[in-house]
Amino acid sequence: MSIPLPDAPTAPDRPLRADAARNRARVLDAAEAVFTDLGQGATIEAVARRAGVGVGTVCRRFPTKQALLDAVVTRMTESLLQDALDAREVTDPGAAFELFVHRLADQQARHRLLAEQMASSFELPSVADDVRTALRTAISDLVEGAQAAGALRADISPADVAVLFAGIAQATAITSDVVPALRDRYVEVVLDGLRPAAASELPGRPLGFDDLERLRLARAARPAGEGPAASR
Repeated sequence: MSIPLPDAPTAPDRPLRADAARNRARVLDAAEAVFTDLGQGATIEAVARRAGVGVGTVCRRFPTKQALLDAVVTRMTESLLQDALDAREVTDPGAAFELFVHRLADQQARHRLLAEQMASSFELPSVADDVRTALRTAISDLVEGAQAAGALRADISPADVAVLFAGIAQATAITSDVVPALRDRYVEVVLDGLRPAAASELPGRPLGFDDLERLRLARAARPAGEGPAASR
C-alpha cells in the first residue's frame, strides 16, 4: 500500500503572501542549520543572523523558540518518512529494514537537534500528528515485512523498534562529535540483536505505540530530578 507524504501544514487563517512565505522558508532553513550545528540550545538571535532577517521577522512566524523547534523537527521527520518510503521499495524486506536503520542513524548524525530530540523521548512528541502517524505506518510495514521474510525476530513490535531508535539517537548524540565510527558500531549491535538467529527469549511483552505515549506522558509529569517509580 502506498503511503503518500502528508501535506505541509498551512496557516489556519489565510495563505502566506509570497514574500512572507519566502521569509518563513528562509528562517526554517537557517534554523535547521543552526540547530544542527548547536543543538536545541541555539538562540533565536543566532537563527535570525543566519537567515539574514531581524528577530522580529522570526517571531512573527514562530512566536516562541519551541514553535520554531517543533517546525524544524517536523521537517526533519518528513525527511525520515521519505527515507522509510524509499526503503520500502527495496525488494529484499530484510535489506529494506536495515537500509532504513542506517539512513536513520545518518540523519541523526547530520542533524544534532534530531538526535537530541529522539534521545530524550520515545518518539518526537512535537511532530505534527499526520507526519508521526505516516512514519509509524511506514516503520510498521518495514518491520512486519522483515519479520514475514524471516529476517527480523518475531517477538518484537514496531514500537519496540522505535525505542531502539531512541537508543541509537543517544549513542549518536554523545559519540558523533568525538568518534563518529562508534555510531556505526552501535547500529550494528542493535541490528545483530534484532536478527532471529540464536535469539534469547525476551522478558515482558512487545510494546504498542499507545504504550509509548503513556510512558512519555508519565515521564513528562515526573518532577525534575525524580528517578523512575519503584517497581510494584
